[in-house]
Amino acid sequence: MSGRFAPYGWALLLHAVLIALLGVSLHAPTPRPQPVAASAEPAPIQARAVDEAQVAAEVQRLRDETRRQQQQEEARRKQLQDEAQRAREARQREEKRAADLKRRAAEEQKQRAAAEKERKAKEAAEQKRLAELKKAQEAAEQKRVVEEKRAAELEAKRKQEEERLRREEEARRKAAQEAELKAKMAEEQRRLAAENERVAQERARQNKTLQNQYVADIRNKVERNWLRPPTVRTGMTCTVLVQQLPTGDVVGVRVTRSSGDAVFDRSVENAVHKASPLPPPPVPEIWDREVEFIFEAR
Repeated sequence: MSGRFAPYGWALLLHAVLIALLGVSLHAPTPRPQPVAASAEPAPIQARAVDEAQVAAEVQRLRDETRRQQQQEEARRKQLQDEAQRAREARQREEKRAADLKRRAAEEQKQRAAAEKERKAKEAAEQKRLAELKKAQEAAEQKRVVEEKRAAELEAKRKQEEERLRREEEARRKAAQEAELKAKMAEEQRRLAAENERVAQERARQNKTLQNQYVADIRNKVERNWLRPPTVRTGMTCTVLVQQLPTGDVVGVRVTRSSGDAVFDRSVENAVHKASPLPPPPVPEIWDREVEFIFEAR
């Protein structure tokens, strides 16, 4: 509403400005004559000329502003009319589409109802056929059950007789096999016991030889790292217990039977530490965390 009546408001404002300017000009006090140069124009005439020019310029500006606002209002009114026309056309298209959808939905509903009716008719016919088929199958099943029962009774009697004969034969065969198996098992146990004894003796002999060789290798390496003290006599002995890791690294040395000479005993302990890591065993199974051997001064 404010945009529609804006031009009339500007017109009223223009008239009010004009009236105010005229009133100011009419009521302005007449200036007293002042002595001026001969070439100068009277001041009141120049003031009035300036006021009239300003009024004319303001009037022209207000007219231009009014015309511009009228053009803007006309353009806005035309835009609103175009938007209203497009909205009416869109509503008409939407109403037509809704009518088409409603008509199509009614046709589809009619088709579904016809299809449902046909389906129910077919389903009823199929149920009737299945009921008749089930009745015939039940009759055939009853007949089959009677015949199978009679055949099963005959088969059971035949199997009972076969089972009795089989059990008797199986008992005779099993008794003979058990007797033979017992004899074979007793013989095999005697053979295995003898073989195990032989293998154990052979393994013990081999391990003993390997163990002696292993201890000799350790003793030889210790001798290579032994520094003979001046006071040691040839033939002096001491027994040494060595603790080692699987890598052969020595973690402990202890003299279990002293030679009677503390210097000799300490020299042997030092030699064992210098010999670390100790030689590996010929076979892993003879390795031991503690190895004891007799060291003799030569």
